Amino acid sequence: MTEALRIYISLRNDIISCDLQPGASVSEAELCSRYKASRTPIREACRRLQEEGLLQIVPFRGYFISPLTFEEFRNLNEMQLVLDPAAAAMAAERATAEQITNIEKWANYVYHAGQKKSYETFLEWNRNLHIEIAAASGNEMMAEITSNLQTRLIRYFYLVISMASYGKELVGEHHAIVRAIRARKPEQARDRATEHVIRTIERTALIKFPSGGHGADIRKGEAYPVRSRSNRASTHREIL
Repeated sequence: MTEALRIYISLRNDIISCDLQPGASVSEAELCSRYKASRTPIREACRRLQEEGLLQIVPFRGYFISPLTFEEFRNLNEMQLVLDPAAAAMAAERATAEQITNIEKWANYVYHAGQKKSYETFLEWNRNLHIEIAAASGNEMMAEITSNLQTRLIRYFYLVISMASYGKELVGEHHAIVRAIRARKPEQARDRATEHVIRTIERTALIKFPSGGHGADIRKGEAYPVRSRSNRASTHREIL
């Protein structure tokens, strides 16, 4: 493993888990000290994280951890509602036996409500599940986009999603998707994945956002406004 890769992995994990707070500024010197490295691999790792949307590099000002915003969260949800059903349907047609086994493995973890470590473990397994399904689609571009999307989504879950008791419900939804993929039923896999994303959007309706503007950083306090769908013709819950 190269020094730049080591720093990239460590810094990326610290951003995803929000150990480095969204919107925070950090100097090159601070990063060198934190990760015990020289400037060159720090810069290489930061450029890669900027390409993934996790870090912002501002010339002559330094590095900024990308903020969590209402607009990004809405965009990520809308993209997931497009990508996940398509990936599940394609996986039902193209997944190898080994890939299905891996998908089933990642779908099985149930977190214990109120236990932070258990919840964080679930978030990692959930991320891996969605990425594995996308990889099983056989479409490299879909897998790449899904990986980036899930990495950016998990930051919201780490910071502001409550550890409510949705464990069994989530695993049940995951299992329904996996059963459809294993049965080689593309349309059923698409439907189960669509339902899962819609329910996830509904479960995250109480995310905290500031009342003043769609581009503002997330702070704990005000609720994330979501309107209920008026009928089933709507493809997903409308996010304002």
